[in-house]
Amino acid sequence: MIIFCEECGARNSVDVDSFEDNLHTFECCQCHTVLMVTKPTAETMEPFASPRMAAAPNGNRGEKPVNVLVVDDSNLLRKIIKEMLSKDEQLRVVGEAENGLKAIEQIQELKPDVVTLDVNMPVMDGITAIKHIMIKCPTLVIMFSTLTGQGSHETFEALRYGAVDFLQKPSSLVRDDFQSQHDLIISRVKNAARAGIKAIRYLRPAQVAEHASQPEGKACEQVFVINTTYGGYGALLGLIPEIDPTLPASFISTIYATPSNVDAFTRYLENHSSLAVRRAVDGQRIENGACYLASAFEKVSVKENGEGVLIDIRHKDSCQAQQASNHLMTSLSDVYKDRAAAVLLSGLGEDGLSGAGSILEGGGNVIVQDPKTCLCRETNLLAVERYGLSTVRPGPKMVDAIRACCAQAG
Repeated sequence: MIIFCEECGARNSVDVDSFEDNLHTFECCQCHTVLMVTKPTAETMEPFASPRMAAAPNGNRGEKPVNVLVVDDSNLLRKIIKEMLSKDEQLRVVGEAENGLKAIEQIQELKPDVVTLDVNMPVMDGITAIKHIMIKCPTLVIMFSTLTGQGSHETFEALRYGAVDFLQKPSSLVRDDFQSQHDLIISRVKNAARAGIKAIRYLRPAQVAEHASQPEGKACEQVFVINTTYGGYGALLGLIPEIDPTLPASFISTIYATPSNVDAFTRYLENHSSLAVRRAVDGQRIENGACYLASAFEKVSVKENGEGVLIDIRHKDSCQAQQASNHLMTSLSDVYKDRAAAVLLSGLGEDGLSGAGSILEGGGNVIVQDPKTCLCRETNLLAVERYGLSTVRPGPKMVDAIRACCAQAG
């Protein structure tokens, strides 16, 4: 299979038979950026969708199709995206628009379930359009552009204004092989539709003050691992700026993104949070009132020495991100025992499940976001079933749950 790098455009030849999982990661042969691709088989047409939500073998008879509005200033891209979406019987393209102004008119008239929205368009760009959409007619929006890479400022702005997900406009759509991109787009549109309107949250600009100082020499009383896997950017944007920086706790999360993209997101989140947001580095001491972000492509754990509890990062021999949260949670439980905690925000698969079990066995707490409000809900559903946990809605109730955990640990 031929995959074109979204960063440099280099052509990469990938052996599908070597895929160990449906989601495969590898380094670009030219720029060495870590790329992720789905295995293009009939069994993995929905690589990001929960198997619980899959259609019955006979299709989706009796189920309402997902209505999609495609917005892009390129006639060619609109045509290609429409053709891709139309090949799935669970999706129906109900309209198209060439700019943000037309998109707002179409949304009000057609009332689509999901909108794919380009960023760079004439008349009205996508960022301006999403602000109007969320005020006039809140709709599930997936940002979709060549300018909206995972590490770009525009991506994070779009998520803050209400977009539920984003996709890099695939460079391979008009080339030799776009099957994996086809699968990815289909699955992400379905995920957005399944998440529903409850997944939309406009994140108001935080009143960012100087980071509150914590008493010097005071050990960190509790550490929360925030599990996000996929759908993590928006989930973290909705939580971290709302946390009281004076809480006697710290937070750490491994994001399913390349290290360079985590660098960019750390800078963005730092500018929108009163909580100190730091890029996790090897040997860094965990302190109260801070949030540490790492890439799932780094093997992250914690260790204790005479100076306190330190972050331990070992760069992986392989580029596989699987089990990053499990590894971090287990090591945290070993060190912090009943002062370890986990927050499950959005997840696909079982990364975070066994780690959450380790925390519970050690006497710690696990907070689970209501799956109905998650972009990717599979991990949360599995956690509720396996451990009999109750769920918490995002926003103030999630912050209250974290505060209650801190009070209990104190």
